[in-house]
Amino acid sequence: MSITLYNLAPVPSNEPARNRAVHASGLIGNIDNPALGEIAEHAKLLFHAEWAGVALIFDTVQEVIASSGGRLGRYDRARSMSAHAILTPSEVLCLPDAEGDERFRGNPFVRVGLIRFFVAAPIIDAQGYALGALCVSKRSPQKVIDPVHVTKLQALAAQVARTVH
Repeated sequence: MSITLYNLAPVPSNEPARNRAVHASGLIGNIDNPALGEIAEHAKLLFHAEWAGVALIFDTVQEVIASSGGRLGRYDRARSMSAHAILTPSEVLCLPDAEGDERFRGNPFVRVGLIRFFVAAPIIDAQGYALGALCVSKRSPQKVIDPVHVTKLQALAAQVARTVH
């Protein structure tokens, strides 16, 4: 028997202020907003993926407020791959094969085969705080990630940010 560990995302250094920004955004509990659902659908189609969603990261929670191909709701932040994306707000987290990345190999979603390919573009508010991420995933790895698609995903994440109150 082998034990596979999962590396939890570190808490960002600006976590108290970032958390306040998420709470002030008006996005928490804004479940199934049609405009956000359309953005998630566009992201899913862009990568020919099985799932895309808008995930907020706050307190001990990941809240998926819009989704195409999956469930909405609150999840444990400790299992969140999106929590890693908010650590570097200027970069898109790109995992062609999450199973091959030691940070994610032990993640429950990766271990059971629900996620192999994963990309997440941080949703950045006007003050520069990463509120969460626009995420896309597939059950199969994707060897090549088109930089044009990554740029388009960032633009879609910026659209999500513009919905902030």
